[in-house]
Amino acid sequence: KIRGKKQMITRKTDVLIIGGGAAGVRAAVAARESSADVLLVALNEIAEDGATYSNISRGWGIQALLGKERNGADIDKFCREILKAGAGRCDPELVRVLVEESGPRVEDLISYGMRFKKNSDGDFLRAPGCFSKQKRAFLTENLENIKQTFSAILTKLAVKTIAGTVIDLITSNGECCGAWIISKNGNIILVRAKAVVLASGGGAGIFKNHLVSNTATGDGYALALNAGAILINMEFIQFMLGLKNNETSLFLPLGELSKSSIMQNSNGSDILKNYIPDNRVRKTAIQLRQNHMPFSSSDASMLIDIAVAKEYENNNVLNWHGENSTDYGFIITHFAHAFNGGIKINKNAESTIPGLFAAGEVAAGPHGADRIGGCMMTATQVFGKRAGEYAAKRGNNLKYHLPIKTENINRFKGTRLLPDKNRSPSLKGIENHIKLNMQKYVTILRSERGLKNALDILNKNEKSLHKLNSEKKLNTLNYTKIKNMLVTGKVIIKSALKRKKSLGPHYIDDL
Repeated sequence: KIRGKKQMITRKTDVLIIGGGAAGVRAAVAARESSADVLLVALNEIAEDGATYSNISRGWGIQALLGKERNGADIDKFCREILKAGAGRCDPELVRVLVEESGPRVEDLISYGMRFKKNSDGDFLRAPGCFSKQKRAFLTENLENIKQTFSAILTKLAVKTIAGTVIDLITSNGECCGAWIISKNGNIILVRAKAVVLASGGGAGIFKNHLVSNTATGDGYALALNAGAILINMEFIQFMLGLKNNETSLFLPLGELSKSSIMQNSNGSDILKNYIPDNRVRKTAIQLRQNHMPFSSSDASMLIDIAVAKEYENNNVLNWHGENSTDYGFIITHFAHAFNGGIKINKNAESTIPGLFAAGEVAAGPHGADRIGGCMMTATQVFGKRAGEYAAKRGNNLKYHLPIKTENINRFKGTRLLPDKNRSPSLKGIENHIKLNMQKYVTILRSERGLKNALDILNKNEKSLHKLNSEKKLNTLNYTKIKNMLVTGKVIIKSALKRKKSLGPHYIDDL
């Protein structure tokens, strides 16, 4: 290493996996079991970042058919439920794969050491997920066991890891063949890979209010799009009603919605009675809203969310008045949670770019407009395994790494890596502006006018970002993060503008 400067390092691997959550870990396991050399890059140490390890829910559920449940009738019924919730926006072939392979993937998790809750008789506790009444979901015992299980299996299989950030994918003649990484200690790493698996999670962090890590800002979508991959269903994002008090964010306790004056504006007015004056309609809307956490325009429950959103359009703060004194001080808002769209994949989990695979929240196809709760975790395991397996197969079949053009190799020479404390206040201002803009125009109430305003604002922010970079030579990590937020935000808005009718979480309010 040259004193005062960071090294540029070149590494080779059969399979490069981007993301250390449930999908990335499963892909790494499958690739190693297929005798491939694997390198996994995650933002931090394994089991630290991402929805897989979120403290908000303290674990997760996973939908699956196990044992005798894996019969033709139950498989068909499960598929129909997913397709119904997806409202015509799922890939039926991927749905069938998801359902048929759900049970074996849960069995894999159990064999790795993951524990699921059981009743007093020793049988697995099963729960229905949102948009389903069938008790299929297995519930993890605790978050610590999830972390320990995934860390242990990677150690056992000797998966090489890097803590760092992928700043760009590398393609050669239209095929993905590696990535540029800035490691946590500041080295620039060129990874040449025979196959790449994107398992980088979602992008809810581009909204002001969200229930994910602040690092979930859509990097995977931007990386894939910049490489030429096709993204689909990006307008379908889950928004949850939640409670916020300073830095604390919680799921709204839907079971308490039926209590009188539970939601009040700053004038002390009961907003549910204001917006839904008919008692019978209001009671029906509340009952339906208690069936699923995400907002959906598929039933009358949407009236609850619309009431909340309309109050915020009028700049009214909404207060939550639960039974416990600790509930006071919480305001009600919509939180971005998970994406149902993403990178278009086939049944082998390969994108439209040869050599680029995707799994987990960053991938699309197994889910549609709405998604049954717990099916995202099923997708991480089913398509995580397939992504790792077929990426390894590609790697094993390629005798040599694809050639990389000299200009690509020299692309990041001289990259400036400033300490975080030197982050430009102007850059932080652009980031905040993006989040506020997305929260204002692109949550549950969408209109053509509002979406076009949002797109115009993001385009102006993009120009400001490029100008700032040309003047100050920004830290590459900070610059890339904001650039990816803009790319992701713009693709969401453009997808939303193309959809002319309300569907699932995409609700058009052009009145």
